[in-house]
Amino acid sequence: MLKKLLKKPFLAPIAALSMLTLSAPSFANIYIGAGAYKSETEGVPSNDDEEATAVFLGYNFVDSNVFMFSVEGGYYDLGSFSGSANGDDYESEAEAYTLAGVAYLPIGPFIELYGKVGMAMVEGETVINGEKYSDDGEEAFGGVGMSIDILDTVDIYAEYLVFDNEIESEMAGVGVRLAF
Repeated sequence: MLKKLLKKPFLAPIAALSMLTLSAPSFANIYIGAGAYKSETEGVPSNDDEEATAVFLGYNFVDSNVFMFSVEGGYYDLGSFSGSANGDDYESEAEAYTLAGVAYLPIGPFIELYGKVGMAMVEGETVINGEKYSDDGEEAFGGVGMSIDILDTVDIYAEYLVFDNEIESEMAGVGVRLAF
């Protein structure tokens, strides 16, 4: 019967498109997100927390009611700080490009806890009394968070991240994640 249906000229393209769609990877597992953070730098003496931003793109490989796992690439502005301490004037700024694994644990129909661990390519610069120091390098980073699922495609999240760079950057923030 299938052979008979495929001989119809209008059904052959529909069947081919259906087979292609079934064999192609699903875009429904892709998500993007952005957030606003407060960044603190332990290696730089400052009493102020700096506002910072982040954007990321991820792909969800495992999505079940018990466990979820995704891989995520992102950009994090780690903030810029300036001031003076011990007679020295300083300025410091850093940013990171990241690749991380994210493991989610649903704890109800709308709430998920997650952990994020990965590597960050950190680009930073510190100027002390006019002398520049580069803080570039690949470093580990990680964090924990919680998200609230709204309409199955929109998540509101809050997370805390630590970047193991020369200036020990820590970030806490909130944001939105959109699934496609």
